[in-house]
Amino acid sequence: MDTVNSHEDTNTERKGALAGIRVIDVSRALAGPYSTMLMGDLGADIIKLEMPGTGDESRYWGPPFATYMSSNRNKRSIEADLHTAEGRQIFFDLVRTADIVVENFRPGTMKRFGLDYETVAKIKPDIIYCSISAYGQTGPMAHRPGIDLMVQAVSGLMSQTGEKDGRAMKAGGPVADIVGGFSAVVSIMASLMERRETGKGRYIDIAMLDALMMVLNQQIVTYTATGKPYQRVGNAHPLMAPYESFPASDREFVMAVTNEKAWKAFVSIPEFAFLDDIPEFKKQIDRNINRVKMLEMIYAVFRQKPAEHWLAELDKRGIPSEPILTLPEVVTMPHILERGSLMEIEYPPGSGSRVTIPGMPWKDVAAPGVRRDPPGLGQHTQEVLEELYGPGHSAKLSGHNPA
Repeated sequence: MDTVNSHEDTNTERKGALAGIRVIDVSRALAGPYSTMLMGDLGADIIKLEMPGTGDESRYWGPPFATYMSSNRNKRSIEADLHTAEGRQIFFDLVRTADIVVENFRPGTMKRFGLDYETVAKIKPDIIYCSISAYGQTGPMAHRPGIDLMVQAVSGLMSQTGEKDGRAMKAGGPVADIVGGFSAVVSIMASLMERRETGKGRYIDIAMLDALMMVLNQQIVTYTATGKPYQRVGNAHPLMAPYESFPASDREFVMAVTNEKAWKAFVSIPEFAFLDDIPEFKKQIDRNINRVKMLEMIYAVFRQKPAEHWLAELDKRGIPSEPILTLPEVVTMPHILERGSLMEIEYPPGSGSRVTIPGMPWKDVAAPGVRRDPPGLGQHTQEVLEELYGPGHSAKLSGHNPA
């Protein structure tokens, strides 16, 4: 599916909101590659620099190699060893043609290579240079090794996730990486808008920890306002009830009763009419205070019939409720399929093996479909070098090495 043209593509097909923008991607693993993939979806030309012979470490996380496959579409891969003068020269020559640099090495690494923002800005003053790390470029934890699990732990997210009397749990997906990646893209987009007015680039310091704190906005505000931290409540909501998952006779589903109107609708279900006569459940605040007693009664009734029955009754009354779907159910869900929320890629390149991956929620401003499947290591080295140095070029370098 590797059909996109070069940086100077003049094809009249819709190219995406970032067509004409070039990104030099020296990131690996997940947060950085996810952010550059998103920009690639939006039409930017993403050139992924990888260590010769090994490349992005996520290429080897598997099988299946889900991290790499799901975060590296719409990119070109070239091999360039930044430890060497030749590799650094390729980096600098690419930077001269670029708008954005994204890296997610441990703080200080790019400076040791001589590829830090201050050096890069001397040869490309309008460059937007984004560093993504676990804890940021400053602060007491800046140089600690950190990946998604560590960030979920120190952010407080794990302390808030899990059953009340169970172990703290990480989220079911790599939320620190994903939210960090999104935060990087938001910052880069804002910087591109700013550059239109000022003509200047800037340095962006994204900490996955800072980003994940935003996920805990209610919990942190509650604690700082009251001095009382949230306790883990599993699938429940600490401020309202009933609002959680419930076991029917065959499977679990979720339901949320968020106001008095919804409560009146809930107790209009014949099997739950008796709850309306219990004084402790009359108001939302009462139901929250007396939730243990109330939920025991609700659980007992829900267990008597299958989820399909209860979901139909709740649906008729406009009460938010859904089954808890398994992944096999999700990827065949009619709504997901109709909206095009999934897409296919080929990986490894040329194998004919098709893999379904999450699609593009940003598809209205993206280039149509997947323009490039996740690249093999160094798949586009010759192509990119010829763009830089001319046809037939393979390794010759040009210009002065500012490092």
